[in-house]
Amino acid sequence: MPNLEVRKTIEVDAPADVVFRALTDERELVKWLPQEARMDARVGGQLQFKYHREGRANELVFEGEVLELVQDKKVSYTYHFPKVNSGQAAGPAPNTVVTWTLDRLPGGRTRVTVVHTGFFTGLAKYAEEGWERNLSRLVQYCRGVVSG
Repeated sequence: MPNLEVRKTIEVDAPADVVFRALTDERELVKWLPQEARMDARVGGQLQFKYHREGRANELVFEGEVLELVQDKKVSYTYHFPKVNSGQAAGPAPNTVVTWTLDRLPGGRTRVTVVHTGFFTGLAKYAEEGWERNLSRLVQYCRGVVSG
């Protein structure tokens, strides 16, 4: 049964509304997360993120449904994890859940916590590495939006 989680917390030099838009607006998502994004930012809305992998013919496609949306504070969605490579065990990949929580900090900063749950053992390490990269990109993107 999938039950592992990845939990990361960072501080972003941007207000919560800027970070929230970066997490929920498909025009903003493609500037730091997937190369293609569709997101109907409402509870029950569908999402699809496509990642084109450099040097590889295939792409990763994640699909899901928005579970919770609290303006400038929280977004949570299912995230169907595709098969990453042929070495994984046969059977369906788990439907994981990604939850973003935003806490306002002094000086117009935001604490961002992402929790990605529902992994089988082999996928948790892959997700851990991915979130490290993605959170770094989020920090850089939001900094550019605020200063740009």
